[in-house]
Amino acid sequence: MFANLFKPKWRHSSPDVRVRAVNRLRSDRPAHSDILRSLLLDDHSCEVRRAVIERISDLSLLIQALVSEQDQELRRYAASAVADQLSALSMNEQLSWAEQIPDNQSRVELALVDISSTLRSHLIDLIDEQRFLISIATKAATAQTRREAALRITDPEQLEILSRESKGSDKAVHRIAREALQTLRDQKREEARLQARRQELLEALNSLVNGQDHQLFQARFDVIHREWEQLSHDDAAQVTRYNTLKTQAERFIADEAARKAQAEAEENARIERERQDLALTETLEALCLRSAETAELLPELQAAISEVNSFRETAPVSRALEDKAVLAEKLCQSLLRLDEVEASLREQLESPLEDSDKALVGFLSSIDWPQGLQSPALLNQAQQLLNESRQNQQQLKQQHLELVARLDARLTDLEAAIERGEIRTALKQSERAEQKMRTLGAKLPEKLDQRHRALVARLQEMKDWQGFAVNGKKEQLCEQMEALVDSTLPPQPLADQIRALQKEWKELDSGSAVHSQKLWQRFRSAAEAAYAPCEAHFGAQKEKRQQNLAQREEICHQLETLIGSINWDEADWPGLERICHTAKREWKQFSPVDRAPGKVVQQRFNQIIRDLDARLRDWHQQCATSKQSLIDAAAALTEWDDVSAAAQEAKALQRQWKETGPAFRSTERALWQSFREHCDTIFDRLKSGGMPTDPIKVDQAPALLKEEDLSRLTSCADLLSKAEKAILDGDLGMLDTLLGAIRESLSQVPDQWQSALNRRIDAIEPLITAPQGLEEQLSDSEHQLRELCIRLEILLGQPSPDEDQAQRMEYQMLRLQQALDEQSRNPSTADVLELELEWRTIPFSSVFPQLQQRFNQLKQRTE
Repeated sequence: MFANLFKPKWRHSSPDVRVRAVNRLRSDRPAHSDILRSLLLDDHSCEVRRAVIERISDLSLLIQALVSEQDQELRRYAASAVADQLSALSMNEQLSWAEQIPDNQSRVELALVDISSTLRSHLIDLIDEQRFLISIATKAATAQTRREAALRITDPEQLEILSRESKGSDKAVHRIAREALQTLRDQKREEARLQARRQELLEALNSLVNGQDHQLFQARFDVIHREWEQLSHDDAAQVTRYNTLKTQAERFIADEAARKAQAEAEENARIERERQDLALTETLEALCLRSAETAELLPELQAAISEVNSFRETAPVSRALEDKAVLAEKLCQSLLRLDEVEASLREQLESPLEDSDKALVGFLSSIDWPQGLQSPALLNQAQQLLNESRQNQQQLKQQHLELVARLDARLTDLEAAIERGEIRTALKQSERAEQKMRTLGAKLPEKLDQRHRALVARLQEMKDWQGFAVNGKKEQLCEQMEALVDSTLPPQPLADQIRALQKEWKELDSGSAVHSQKLWQRFRSAAEAAYAPCEAHFGAQKEKRQQNLAQREEICHQLETLIGSINWDEADWPGLERICHTAKREWKQFSPVDRAPGKVVQQRFNQIIRDLDARLRDWHQQCATSKQSLIDAAAALTEWDDVSAAAQEAKALQRQWKETGPAFRSTERALWQSFREHCDTIFDRLKSGGMPTDPIKVDQAPALLKEEDLSRLTSCADLLSKAEKAILDGDLGMLDTLLGAIRESLSQVPDQWQSALNRRIDAIEPLITAPQGLEEQLSDSEHQLRELCIRLEILLGQPSPDEDQAQRMEYQMLRLQQALDEQSRNPSTADVLELELEWRTIPFSSVFPQLQQRFNQLKQRTE
């Protein structure tokens, strides 16, 4: 206690006393300055050190306090004090003082307080450990400072830390960290790629230098070298290996250049020799082409052969020159031999042809003129005479052989006819064989003569036996024909049997050489008597065909008269189309007709129908064009802002649509669907403003059908929808089979709905054979479906569209008592389901999606 009385206040044991003592010290006094320094560096109280920081203005001391201070809050306070002192200095002085800060942590603390951006950037640049930059990047007050610190961080580990700490707090810093990490990864991948590419180039160069494939060596080496030079070379081992392989490659290129030069010299020598070889070949060829010049050619030919022999001694010659040399030597020998025998040959040519044949062969054989070379005129004359002699002999021999072959063929045909028992054919073949034998005369081979004699004997024997057998068979045919007289068979089968017996008689008669006139008269009389009942029947058929022909001619006449009287500008096109269909149907009814006149009248009818169909097609096309214009107009109405006016215009377009005739069946439905969609869009817009969407309360009632019965009914209805789609598409191939299968399936549906679905099938079936009734059926279906919508709206107490008000009133008047009963009770789920099932019994319900949507939207409000 007494010690405290004599101590200075700044050394008092109480921190509060020391703080008050510090507040009385002045830093501009040297003694006080030392005290403040001592307290700042040695005092254990944070409050005392803070008070000292507030009292001093010495930058070096403040920096020393910043560096040595352990308390984090006092470090920030000291950093703020340093910043305050630095702010009074020039920028250069600030930067100089910043460089005196010895550690990174103090630089961070100073960078986080309020200082100039230049000084802060300088402090960030002075921080040499990137882990300290993270504090600035995450804690700095300004985004610019955080970004600047983040951009200084390049270490992957520190970037990962920064990315985690900035995630969710600073998008810009987080993005910088992620982008820097991605850049490092890209650099690492690029370095790996370059390393791998350098290795690939080394492997390619090694394969080129040490492998077996040296084609295009120089070009391949240049490509590898250029790419290697463009890459960075950080791996010393790879560089050393490349230089080794490069040296080997350059040595190989030099060796290859030397080999190439030597090969070029050898090639030039070879080309020169080939040129000489070719020149000699052409010389010999030119001399051989002059082979007909006997006197002038021989000296030149001998000189050329001598030159070739000299050239052959130096080196091997080509095959072409060798062949020409052999040919030339042979030509030379032939010319020498011709010169020796020329006089004798000319004498022989003047001798008769029969005497000179063998001599000419001897002369030509001894001369042995080379084939393929033009021979002299003397040899040509000798060869021509020899060829004529041989040709005459060959012709005579060939004629003889042909006659023998024809005779042999005739005898073969004769033998075959005898084997088949065809006497008439055999007689004809025997006569032709005898003609060939007379032509051959004395040169007839003995073998063929004997064969002919044997066949003639067999033919005579067969004629004797056949006459007996054929007459017996004809007797049987007469009896069978006589049995048909007064027969009770119908005319057509009777006529068929008569014709069959007549055909059999004809076949017997054609194959027999013996004919009995008595049997023929008997057979013919019986046939005429048996055929008498058939005359009346076939006469009646002929009369029927004539009547049908007359009716067809009358149809053509009526159509031609009608078409001639029509004013085509005011034609009743629907009526014409009905007439056309009726005419085609009646035409088929009046059948058959006689072929020849029927063909003429058929062509006449076809031409009339083609002309009428062409005009009807033009009318349908005009209707399609008009309806497309109405569709375009309806589409434009959907864009009108005045919905009421658009609805009035749409109704006018609907009236025009009804007045317009039908388009082609293949396009009519598509046009109607498109037109209805646009009109429905307009009317839906008109109704959408006031249409209720709130749910409708209905009473829960037991299910009308069991689950399995409902499933069967739905399945049958879906199959019928597919059949209806096939009719609309014109695909009628298997509809009969499909409808039959559906009828069988209906046996498991409850009776009430079974009858309704059968009525749907009954409506579909006639359209398979009479598709012209489709439009009428679609109109009926639309009326029934619209009535179901009205019934559902009445049941649920909902309004109907304006265009259906008249139909709703008519329905309510016809069923007034039922309507009153329905209004007196709440609707139930069973009532709604009954209407839905009834919907499935209406044909072609899928063609009217707008009504389906109207029905479903109202039904869904009850669920």
